Amino acid sequence: MAERSPHYTSQGLSHSFSMASLAEGSSEPISEAEEINEMKSLTDMGNKAMQIKDYKDAIKHYDEALEIDDKNVEVLNARILAFIEMKDFKMAHKDAEYWVSLDSDSAEAFRLLGVTLQELDRAGEALNAFLTALDLDTQRADDLTTNIATVATFFCEIPPDVLRKINGMDPYKKLSEVGVCLFQSKQYELTIKILEAAQKFETNQKGITMRVLLTMANSFSALRKNEQAINLYQECLSTAMATHEQIYQTKSLVNIATLYLEIKDTHQAIVYYEKLLDLEAEIREEAGSEENFPDFWTRELQCGLHLNLSIAYKSIGNMAYAEKHAQIYVKLLEKFGIEGHVQSESYHNTGMLNEILGNFNEALKHYSMYLRVCKKSGDKKGMAQAYGCLGSVYAAIRNWKLSITYHEQHIAMAKKFSDPKLLVIAYEMTADTYMVKEDFEKAVENYNQMLNSCIRTDYRAKSMAFCKLGNAYRDMKKNQYAVGFYEQASNLAEDFDYVDILTMCHYNLACIKRHSKEMMEIEEARKYFEKLIPLFETKIREHRNEDTYCPSEYHEQLRECYDGIQNVLCKMGNKEECLQYAEAYRKRYITQIQSHPVSFISYGPQTDFWAVDRMSRLVNEQNAAVVYYSVLSHRVLSWVFVPGSGLVRFYSGKSADVEDMQERIQICLDGLKNTPDWKTMQNSCEDRCLPFRNSRLQFVRRKNLALGNEKQQKECNKDFLEEGSPNKILFNLLLAPVEDILMKLPQKSHLIIIPDKNLYDCPFGMLQDWNARYLCDRFHLTLLPSLFALEKVINNEVNYMKAQDDLDFERSQTRKGGVNKVLAQMVMTNAVSPDVDMEDTCTHDSYDLRKTANPRLLTTLMGMPASAESRNGENDTKCQITSSQQSPRGGFSSRKPIPGIISHNTANRYYSQIGSPLPMEKMLNAHTYTTMTNRTSTGTDITSSTLCITSYQQICDADKCVVFGNPLINEKLLVHDCEWKPSDVYLPAAKRELSSVASYLNVDPITGPDATKENFISSTEKATVIHIASYGCWKEGYIVFTPAEVKLHSGPPQQSSFILSLEDILHLKLRAQIVVLNVGYGPNRYAESIPPGFTLPSAFLNAGAQCVLVSMWTLPNIAMEKFYYHFYTTLNEGALVTDALGAGIRGLRADERFNDPFYWSPWILIGKDVKINLMQIQHSMLDQTLNKTEKDLEEETGKELLNPKNVLPPVPSREENLQTLQECLASLLLHHKGHPEVIPKLIDLLDSALKRLHTEENNRQTTRLPECVIQSEKAMEMLRLLGFHFQAKGASLTTPYVMYPHWNRDELLIPSYDALRAITDISLEAGCVHAIYDMLPISQESISLLVDLLAITKHASEVQLKVSDLSVRPLWQNSRIKKVLTATGFHQIGLLLNFNKTPTRKQLLMAVLQFMLSVSAYKSQVLLYRLDVNLLGKSSASKKADSTFEMSKLPSLTPVILPRNQKLGFSLSDSLTNLRDYRLRMSTPWLSRPEKPEEMEEKIRLARSKSNVDDEFRDHLERAKTWHQISAIAQANESLAQYGRPKTTPTKVKVLPGAKASQQRTPVKKERLLVIPEVDQRRDYAGFVLQQRMDNIDVQHKTEVMKLYLPYIQTTPS
Repeated sequence: MAERSPHYTSQGLSHSFSMASLAEGSSEPISEAEEINEMKSLTDMGNKAMQIKDYKDAIKHYDEALEIDDKNVEVLNARILAFIEMKDFKMAHKDAEYWVSLDSDSAEAFRLLGVTLQELDRAGEALNAFLTALDLDTQRADDLTTNIATVATFFCEIPPDVLRKINGMDPYKKLSEVGVCLFQSKQYELTIKILEAAQKFETNQKGITMRVLLTMANSFSALRKNEQAINLYQECLSTAMATHEQIYQTKSLVNIATLYLEIKDTHQAIVYYEKLLDLEAEIREEAGSEENFPDFWTRELQCGLHLNLSIAYKSIGNMAYAEKHAQIYVKLLEKFGIEGHVQSESYHNTGMLNEILGNFNEALKHYSMYLRVCKKSGDKKGMAQAYGCLGSVYAAIRNWKLSITYHEQHIAMAKKFSDPKLLVIAYEMTADTYMVKEDFEKAVENYNQMLNSCIRTDYRAKSMAFCKLGNAYRDMKKNQYAVGFYEQASNLAEDFDYVDILTMCHYNLACIKRHSKEMMEIEEARKYFEKLIPLFETKIREHRNEDTYCPSEYHEQLRECYDGIQNVLCKMGNKEECLQYAEAYRKRYITQIQSHPVSFISYGPQTDFWAVDRMSRLVNEQNAAVVYYSVLSHRVLSWVFVPGSGLVRFYSGKSADVEDMQERIQICLDGLKNTPDWKTMQNSCEDRCLPFRNSRLQFVRRKNLALGNEKQQKECNKDFLEEGSPNKILFNLLLAPVEDILMKLPQKSHLIIIPDKNLYDCPFGMLQDWNARYLCDRFHLTLLPSLFALEKVINNEVNYMKAQDDLDFERSQTRKGGVNKVLAQMVMTNAVSPDVDMEDTCTHDSYDLRKTANPRLLTTLMGMPASAESRNGENDTKCQITSSQQSPRGGFSSRKPIPGIISHNTANRYYSQIGSPLPMEKMLNAHTYTTMTNRTSTGTDITSSTLCITSYQQICDADKCVVFGNPLINEKLLVHDCEWKPSDVYLPAAKRELSSVASYLNVDPITGPDATKENFISSTEKATVIHIASYGCWKEGYIVFTPAEVKLHSGPPQQSSFILSLEDILHLKLRAQIVVLNVGYGPNRYAESIPPGFTLPSAFLNAGAQCVLVSMWTLPNIAMEKFYYHFYTTLNEGALVTDALGAGIRGLRADERFNDPFYWSPWILIGKDVKINLMQIQHSMLDQTLNKTEKDLEEETGKELLNPKNVLPPVPSREENLQTLQECLASLLLHHKGHPEVIPKLIDLLDSALKRLHTEENNRQTTRLPECVIQSEKAMEMLRLLGFHFQAKGASLTTPYVMYPHWNRDELLIPSYDALRAITDISLEAGCVHAIYDMLPISQESISLLVDLLAITKHASEVQLKVSDLSVRPLWQNSRIKKVLTATGFHQIGLLLNFNKTPTRKQLLMAVLQFMLSVSAYKSQVLLYRLDVNLLGKSSASKKADSTFEMSKLPSLTPVILPRNQKLGFSLSDSLTNLRDYRLRMSTPWLSRPEKPEEMEEKIRLARSKSNVDDEFRDHLERAKTWHQISAIAQANESLAQYGRPKTTPTKVKVLPGAKASQQRTPVKKERLLVIPEVDQRRDYAGFVLQQRMDNIDVQHKTEVMKLYLPYIQTTPS
């Protein structure tokens, strides 16, 4: 071996030798063939030597062969094997390495390299070599995997039983077993390598695949490669879900959630923990009981799951869900008997969560259990902590004695254990309690103890102690001390990055320095506030967007920041920016309401605020001066806007530095009220109050508080009021600074006051000036919460006026039989003279009268009609239609007449050619009209004409009055998740009030069982005057109505079924001029008033109302009724609301019982002062009644009264039919629980209808309509919508024959069938039933978005949706759709939208998806079974609306729309629905007009389309006749069969009582025979049904033809 070494290097042989070099002494070259032969000969000799095991000789021959060609891999392979047989592994390794360098794709080279490395005890490299060989050659996988398993024994211990079986395993299983063993030996990197190699094998062994994936993921997780681990766990989870392997699902979900927690992605962790809960529900359903749970679903897993969920939800701020899972965790521990430290901590955690949520009773309960368990287990530190927690809760409910006792015990035990950390917490909690108690000296003492107890390295506790010491000194008015401590805390927090403490320090420093007189400190405070405002806004917005718990401190601190920056800017003289911040905060009174369409204010650039110029422009748009107040701690700021002048005054009224301005104003307000005694209020006021959300807590606090502070406060009030009368003090404070401006305003001019804080309780109307004049006598006074609200009410008024102007415009167009409208639009561009060019014929002046629909908003008037020059000596034809300038009822309308004159050069237009239609000018000449009446109620005249059919249409106002309230209340109701027992289920004073008001308004009040929430929503959206008297709550913004009759829950009715919330009000579309609210008052709350921001009235303003009338505090019932009498009496003849308000106040002042300002001063008007004429509204309601009566009479008699019937009756579109179907299905869904037999019968009817459409022979079988279906109004409406008719059977009218539809025109039968089937599943979930009922009907756009969301959730659960997604946001922000999604199983986790995929929820999701697909006009049913991305996205209707329509022109084909009856105008932007009252005339001058080839092709295509339509409907007509014939014959045959049977007389028959000897006995079951008129009636009705179906086909036919020709109609541009 040593002799050959010089010829071998580490890179292989040094060089190759030719035969010439080997022939000693020979210089003759040897040929290549000879070299090959010699090479072969040497190789053969080596192989023979190997066969006889002469390895040395074999190696010698191989060496000589390689000297000829050292790159011959076959010889090299043979020599490696020879070395291995000789146990010379080093030389074999060198040859193997050389071979690998020659051919890196040789699997054999790597295998031999692995063998040599294995023998050289280089196991790691050997393993890599074997894996490479396996990667290159899977054909020898069995041997290679055996080698790999052998090498793996160097790194791990493979169990003997596995080693015995390993040779019989397939390669995939071998590698998986080896990988698992390596993982158990913590060889994670090798595990990954081997299992990655195993994954390259294709296999159907899903169990082993999941094991491989799980082991690989565990290895990556152990190596802290979390991203790769999560991906593998998710892949394992997908495979496990596909194969329903619950154990692997469990392991994957647990590990994924754990990894997400490690990388601080708590939201995703919660998602996977929730999936574990879904899996638990699935296991529970399969197992039936917990005893049958699989072994892997252990008790520890169940407990840990809810514990982790509680902790995770708490960390993201969702305290409600955290408390829910904490409660479950506690119950599980009790159930499984787990005690000790785990149980005590569970009670501690649950109590803490309840304390945060304000559930102090629950918190006390769990903290007491925490203390008890700690005592039982001997956990002294736990006992100390429990004492501290109990002390904090007792402090929250103001039980100071118990609170201090527990805290002292906490401190004593902490000192006893010498635990610095526990002692710091004890002192901090004790000091916090003293701060709440306002014992600041004791608080400072304990905070100092806390600071002294901190260990040297506990910098956070020190920083917190300094900060809280600053709070205590600040409350003690020792600001210098406070600033010092805040600065120390700020420095520590900044050094160690304690962001929350640093924020609090900056906040408090800013609040202190805003009162400084040093400009540097003032500027510093401003900088702090400018940083803090967007910070707090962002935090509040994030909590709102993520639907998590937001501490009330954020709102309080934000308010202080807004006040602070106003104070600072005021000192700096920046009045405009100060006003901007004041208005920015006022907006929040409205925008912070849940589901408000306006999002939170985004604070970035300064332009996000309303500029003062914008405010001035807003004031200039109306006629009222505006006084804007902002109440700060030591001053009152006032701004005055005057229309036309803008901002004219800014005043800062400053109080003494030691005095609180809000307290000063409140003392004056208390002195103004002069409230009667409690007993008087009890006897004279009806209790209409709802309990507050925290009413029980307030009661407990009042019970526990001492009365000493109250007496001291009263004495303070008495001392203060000695300085002057409250009226005088408030006038000097609020109005005196701007009195010079107010004096310049005209008497009884309009004045708007925008108050702030407790000024919302101020009765401004009773403030007297220096001449003792009340402000309400000097001005038309109204209040608003902000300029933002002013903009809203101005828009509401403009919208109302625009609607009135549109109504007047429509009326003007109906005068003279509608000729005005026709002449204005002149559909005559191409229909008069085909040979005259457009430029020559369209030389007349035309006016678009639609532009005058809102004359108040016009800046210029339309030009008066000008006469055109005559042509060829002929005179012009002129017509002039004038309109009345006064309302037909003598109202105060100031609208100018709408011009209706159009001048034409008719000499050139009145001639016509062959094939040209009659000119419309000639047909509608004004002189052909004769007026039949002088005047009608609505200003519409009735005319006749010799050339055309005129029309009459009474267009009346939609105004009406609604008086609503006095609901019928159950004895027990559920409010704020607590039972509420009303003081009286019957409100006699409310009933009396509503009856009186209804008599003033000449309407019937809606009270008692009719006063439901649903009826209120439907009846008030078109009302002009709304009066409400009911239970309510001003603070919460609630109004109570009668609970819904249909109950899907046991127990008291749910809150949502009878309470109208702020969200519900914001969803209303009101057009009311005034809303009068008499809700939420009571004798026990006479001291309480409307909260700041006028929340409930502001919601009505945002919903569209123009003003809201309320009382600021509780008044006697008689006083209110007297006020309403004078108020509505004044409005009866037409007056401003403020005038009526003044009349009501004067009526009270004239009564000796109520002349005290307490009774008349609280009445305020919130919104815009408007003029209301109740007499005119009553006339409108009379007109509406007449219209309804006329319509009912026409339907009953079938005769035309004033107008001929339309040529084309209304043909609803598919979208309209689906809208009607939604309404029917909603009612059926709601009543399904009470009438469960209706929907199965309907399903049977629809199933039979579908079968009959395919097999007409089924019509020979008769069907009777079930009685339960007849009793359901919506079921019958749905059947009629689908084309069902009914024929009476014999003398009975109770169970008629069913006449099935002969066609499925709008393809509604299958959707209806699917929807009814879905309802049967949805009805199992009562919450979902209520939610869907409240949501329906909804638009097709919303349905499309909802279907997309449900389909993605069902078919692609791996797709994580967010509430911020563009397709999800509109759904989640809609409160009604959100309730449906929540009831279905969706819930929000941060910004993630998660679905609880339990078996029940999955079934419900399927049902809701099927229901929504059924009522969708554009979504395919394919989405129910699979996800197709091509079917997602925008609906077809939207896409169609977005596309532009190019109009075709056919000069040789002249379509004309002829007026028929009501509608006399036309524009191509009108939908087909608006064109039903037109008759189409086609003029086709085939021989008189040349046409182009492309025009001929278009006409041929049109003719073919028309022919196809005719053929189609001809077939429909024949089918309808055949269908009816078969059905009628089958019904007749059934009756004849009965008569043809032989009659048998039973032995005994029951007869009716009262028979005599002279009178024949009548059997009870005797069937009455039809008389001749009844037989004729049945036959006539059968013919009527057939005729109705034929008429329907004819109307559909005409409509389809109209659709063909509409694109070719020519008109003048408007």
